[in-house]
Amino acid sequence: MAAYNITANTYGTPISAAIGQTLEVDPEHDTDKLPGYGVTMRLLSVARGAKIKIGMGGVDVDFLAVTAGVSNYTSNLTPNQRRRTRFPAGGAGLPYFGAIGLTPTDDGGVAAIGLQGCKLDKYPKYTADGKTNKFNMSEIEGYAIPVAISSVLYLMTVRTYETAALWTAPASGADFLAFFAA
Repeated sequence: MAAYNITANTYGTPISAAIGQTLEVDPEHDTDKLPGYGVTMRLLSVARGAKIKIGMGGVDVDFLAVTAGVSNYTSNLTPNQRRRTRFPAGGAGLPYFGAIGLTPTDDGGVAAIGLQGCKLDKYPKYTADGKTNKFNMSEIEGYAIPVAISSVLYLMTVRTYETAALWTAPASGADFLAFFAA
């Protein structure tokens, strides 16, 4: 994930979600059928955007700083360190971010799925469950919009790599943007 400035088409320093689990992309289309002579004569299907769902183990506050604009403050040193995370309300709302998810292929390679312009729908749900011995898993939903590359709107970029060793995670905002380049 990387913070995205939609006006300048630039990214901040990428971060990885701690214990990332899923990046689910569900494209949405406007569809229509043109009737004529008692049958359907033409079809229309235009990609508008995509619902996204991001799942991870726990709630990663560095991830939330990028995707939800939260502020993190720490004090003291280990083993007495404390963190305070504040979730802002009002104002301009949640920030834009870019997402790249990685998944293995069945032949030893990997596929990287990238979405340039995303926003969360809301802050993650917190559940403090003292009844069972389970890891805290979080899922956050949002939406991805198409972004122009060389004057053409693209919703999603998928790159496949024959071997996992060929994939290099973006280390800078410029590297993150280069993932989407032609």
